[in-house]
Amino acid sequence: MFKEYLQLIRLPGIFTAFSNVLVGYFFSFTFNSEIFLLPYLLTTSGMLFCSGMIFNDYFDYDLDKKERSLRPLASGKISKKNALLIGFIFLIMANISASFLGFDSLIISLILTCAILFYNFKLKSISFLGIINLSIIRMLNILLGFSIIGISFQYIQYLIPLGIFVFGISILAKNEVKSNQIIYKKLNKIMIITTIACVSIFVVNNFQFESLLFLGLFSSLSLYSLFFKKIQNQITFQLLLIILLDSIIISFFVPLQFPIFVSLLILPAYAISKKLYLT
Repeated sequence: MFKEYLQLIRLPGIFTAFSNVLVGYFFSFTFNSEIFLLPYLLTTSGMLFCSGMIFNDYFDYDLDKKERSLRPLASGKISKKNALLIGFIFLIMANISASFLGFDSLIISLILTCAILFYNFKLKSISFLGIINLSIIRMLNILLGFSIIGISFQYIQYLIPLGIFVFGISILAKNEVKSNQIIYKKLNKIMIITTIACVSIFVVNNFQFESLLFLGLFSSLSLYSLFFKKIQNQITFQLLLIILLDSIIISFFVPLQFPIFVSLLILPAYAISKKLYLT
């Protein structure tokens, strides 16, 4: 039963949520940010991510009964009532944790809470708006990391590559069970190339040799993912590459050991994804 709960929260994906908030956290090093804030930041982001995954399955219950009958809720291994309760507990915990980070962090956490609920309750049934909402949620997760030193428009530039990348992944994820997937794969390819071009501009403008290394690795693996035959494997692989994309941005701000540490989060995420699905 414990495995089913880990599956429900998409445990491998929590590492991508952590890498998101670490972008802003490592940027804050230039402001002498306190290390004690990190556990609250990771807790807030992690709980928000888990709640989003729970509500995703809760509101997809009827669809999953037809198309993904082995999932924890659809199979009856976890009751809808328990899932709903846990989902709201995680949201409450996330916002309590955010309150310890400061007012700005709490505001971002509350906005994320609303975006997660609104997506699952309404927008996921509206394809394009749902995809936009998923990208915004990920971008806000990065902004959550920046919020420990305040909210500023100057941080928006660092959210854009992830927003584009997640948009491309979401196009596939929203249409993974459809028979004609060629057009969605082409759109995904366009978004990947756009992401690489966008982050390359940042690397040039914030030149660090280390950034080129991470950019090369991310670009190679992203393009490699386009050759996957199974669309679910392609989505999973690209979701894990969010960690490397975040590492590129982090390499602008801090010494090499920190982005290396973040990039290594892909290892446990990948290992766990072999046992627990991510999509």
